[in-house]
Amino acid sequence: MARQQAPLKTSLYALLPCKVGLTLRWNANRLLRQSSYTESQYLRLRRCHGDSYSLRPFDQTQSIFVHIPKCAGISVNKALYGNLAGGHKTFNQYLTIFEPKLILNYFKFTIVRNPWDRLVSAYHFLQKGGANSTDLQWANRHIADYSSFEQFVKQWLTPENARSWYHFRPQSDFIIDSSAQISLDYIGYFETLEQDFAYIASRLNKDVQLAKTNKSQHVDYRSYYNDETRAIVADVYAKDIALLGYNFDNSQIVRASAAPITGGTAHV
Repeated sequence: MARQQAPLKTSLYALLPCKVGLTLRWNANRLLRQSSYTESQYLRLRRCHGDSYSLRPFDQTQSIFVHIPKCAGISVNKALYGNLAGGHKTFNQYLTIFEPKLILNYFKFTIVRNPWDRLVSAYHFLQKGGANSTDLQWANRHIADYSSFEQFVKQWLTPENARSWYHFRPQSDFIIDSSAQISLDYIGYFETLEQDFAYIASRLNKDVQLAKTNKSQHVDYRSYYNDETRAIVADVYAKDIALLGYNFDNSQIVRASAAPITGGTAHV
């Protein structure tokens, strides 16, 4: 019976006026998850630079950046905010951190990437040790035994496994409001990062350049795939592909200018 409660709650939120639903969710997090809420509010006050986390710049710039792993997020965060901002928090998590009136008014955006390309990037990143000891330990347990990317995709990549580690988690999980009440204001694309970042920076009144960090060293991602592995990725990340308008070789990207990210519209 308990498993039915979450979908029911979600559907009830969707029936409420947007601000009412957001307020209920924010208050529920504040009252029922006090430790998590207190930690997030501390991050809103914390002053820091470099490789540290702080949500203070979000309030200062009246913006929220949803950082999807392996989508140039570190470069974006450091250029716009001077630190790692909120890390890899999802849009749903931000909806319980910031007050509803701020959620409605802040410029909410993300950067997305071709799922086939992103998978190759994540695989190599973790194969080389990732960003920290936690990444390394996970990679040693889950990637080290595979002799090739092809074997990894065939034997490991399933919808369940993809959600077991954030580098492989579907991009839609990061950017969709599960209650279908509110959407992001802008979706930038890794494939057109320079021009999309320029637009984002202008919205935030920032005159900054995007540095390249964690740049992938592997060759063209398309060379890693055969028909079978290409199809596996298409199945596991089908929602991302449909939602964000990708095809395998980026020959016909349909930017998510009217994608049903939630009940609202995601503008690009």
